[in-house]
Amino acid sequence: MLRWLNPVNSLAGRIFVWFWLVLLSTVCLTLLISRSLTDPTDIRRLPPSLSQQMQRHLAPLTQSIDRTSLLQQVAQDERNRWLVVNNADQQLLNPEALPARFDPHWLTELAQLNRPRLLRHRNVYLAGPFVIEVAGEQLALYQQRQRPRRAWWSLRALSEPVLIFLLLTVSATASFILAVSISRPLRELLQQNLSFASGKLNSRVRKLAKRRDELGQLGRSFNTMAEQISDLLQNQQRLLRDISHELRSPLTRAQLALGLAEQQQNLQQLPRLKQELERIDTMLDELLTFSRLDAGQYQLDFSPCDLTEMLAELIELNRVEADSKQQRLLLDAPEQLWLDADGRLLSRALENILRNAIKYSPTDSTIRLSLQQQPEHVLLEISDQGPGLPDAELAAVFQPFYRVSDSRTQQTGGTGLGLAIVAKIVHQHNGTVQALNRSPGLSVQVKLPRLAATTRADQI
Repeated sequence: MLRWLNPVNSLAGRIFVWFWLVLLSTVCLTLLISRSLTDPTDIRRLPPSLSQQMQRHLAPLTQSIDRTSLLQQVAQDERNRWLVVNNADQQLLNPEALPARFDPHWLTELAQLNRPRLLRHRNVYLAGPFVIEVAGEQLALYQQRQRPRRAWWSLRALSEPVLIFLLLTVSATASFILAVSISRPLRELLQQNLSFASGKLNSRVRKLAKRRDELGQLGRSFNTMAEQISDLLQNQQRLLRDISHELRSPLTRAQLALGLAEQQQNLQQLPRLKQELERIDTMLDELLTFSRLDAGQYQLDFSPCDLTEMLAELIELNRVEADSKQQRLLLDAPEQLWLDADGRLLSRALENILRNAIKYSPTDSTIRLSLQQQPEHVLLEISDQGPGLPDAELAAVFQPFYRVSDSRTQQTGGTGLGLAIVAKIVHQHNGTVQALNRSPGLSVQVKLPRLAATTRADQI
């Protein structure tokens, strides 16, 4: 679960964390905005230093002879702005000096206090009341000052529309970044997919495959699929060319043999004609066999088989071909080794391996066939003394239509299906097959699960 939510390697975790952070930042920003928009009014004690300063400023005003002269003097004072209130009826005598959006009722609240206080309301500081007597009339004076200008980055310095716009911008930007981080690699995958479908078999996703989340896995799986399909199509195209060549050659020779037979009015060309027709039949049989195995149309017929006897029979069947190259076929196996298998298919697989060894082993060499019974497996190994294979191609030789060499001759050519048929048959027996380089030569190992493998004595 924790690995699934890891935002580094998981797309689901990244989406979860991203939306969670966006939601958290939205809530926090909303709280900050709400607090900035609610600026409470408070009344606090007037500091002694400020009170003494106010008294010095009041001294010239107390010399006024009447209300009119006082108001004129207050209006002319540019450094200090004063509000003048008649204590008798609480009437504001200079309303033009009242700050915008200032509630006059706060003056009444201050007037009810027994000593001057400092009121903070929005962006205004108001100190008072300071009561003076002018021409026998008691007047209350309040000095107002603007609060210090806030920094440009302070939320309280911004207006409500700007704060709302800021909130929407932050949320939209975060959501846009998340949407782009998901849609951009998917667009790359879509483009390469369409390009691959149009026939460009070298189309691969580059950036997407470098990611470490689920999208990266999707990109790498697409590249793997494209690589396999590309190889398969290229091998099939090569197979079609090779099969066309292989079929054309024996057909041409067969037609030539028929023409000579007609001209000479004898049957001397019939063996050659039969050989060419058998070659065509073998090629078509391999194609049909692999097609059925690949489609799962073969129903295996399991029965007890003596693997030792099977290998001995294969050696006798192929001894003539081996003797023609002075090759020695040596068998190392117990007297009997029984295994439940489809004897016909398994024999064909082992024969394909043996014929490959004979074909590619040099003259006057040894081909060894060994059979061993292990605790859980039966190990079949056929080793030759041929040139071997490049290490990078040891696994590829079991792929369909794959051939190590592009050269095709009547002696060394093939359909590229022999070892692919071997792999299909062995896998249908729940076994494994692999090729290993020796010094010198190549060894093909077949492992079959022991399960029903017994000696004949154990069965009796």
